[in-house]
Amino acid sequence: MVLLRSLLFVPLFFASVSIGAVPPSSLADTSQRTQSATSTLGEDLNLSHRRLDEENAFAPASEGDDDLGQQLILKETPKQQAFRFNADAGLFWTDNARHAKTDAEQDTFWNWRVEAEWQPRITNKLYGEVGLSQDWFRYDKMEDLDFEALTATAGFYYVMPELADSVLLLQYEYQRFTHEGDSLFNSHSIRFGVQKVVLLDRRNSLNLSLLADWDIDTDEALVDRNEYSADVSWRYKLMPNLVFGLGYRYTCLDYNEGGRTDSLHALAFSVSYSPKPWFEIYAGYTYTFNRSNF
Repeated sequence: MVLLRSLLFVPLFFASVSIGAVPPSSLADTSQRTQSATSTLGEDLNLSHRRLDEENAFAPASEGDDDLGQQLILKETPKQQAFRFNADAGLFWTDNARHAKTDAEQDTFWNWRVEAEWQPRITNKLYGEVGLSQDWFRYDKMEDLDFEALTATAGFYYVMPELADSVLLLQYEYQRFTHEGDSLFNSHSIRFGVQKVVLLDRRNSLNLSLLADWDIDTDEALVDRNEYSADVSWRYKLMPNLVFGLGYRYTCLDYNEGGRTDSLHALAFSVSYSPKPWFEIYAGYTYTFNRSNF
């Protein structure tokens, strides 16, 4: 089975960027719920000195560069902010709202999210993390697809200088999905991942990550599965506050019942504008297709 899906996102306001990701859509087929990870591992980290937008450590280009070599600007490192709060709202259009392999239907939907996260620094290389977020999804025509998602996480991030400053993640995640307050299902999982940010120059950066997510308890058999994903994203800073992004993510979904395996591919590009450090406007397009033996 091959499933295709396109998604266009036009936001109102946004406090964090997601490259190569597709928001959750249909709970009519609950097995599709996590094909739509809303953030990359790197964005979850929120370590300001490791983030993709920290690309301006290089001096501006000049005619004397050939003689002097590449120059770095020495500047004070901003103090790590342990607490973060996000409030997001976005309008999406999709050409396959129900993830159907035939007779795909178009629709638009709203997504609102509030999120709070605390990341205390435990040692020089180790960070803790506790997070709580709530999402609301409301469709224009297909109101039966409306749902809410509550997510709670707790874990650790570890910076590894011996592995080219890669960052390891170990995290517990609880998710509760509801439809107009009525419970759809609950899920408990353990996540492990590794991320590497490569700063190519003052304008270009790459983000590489691997992530595994194992369900340890799910009260709906159709969604009991393990996920393994790899993604790469490239960001180009057009101006200090205007960034172009291009990303690809591959996810293998290994279901624990029925012998089902899905291979999900997602391609995305985006443009984000940050007139203020705390305010971001974002627009993007994502194309996904899924190959399944089911």
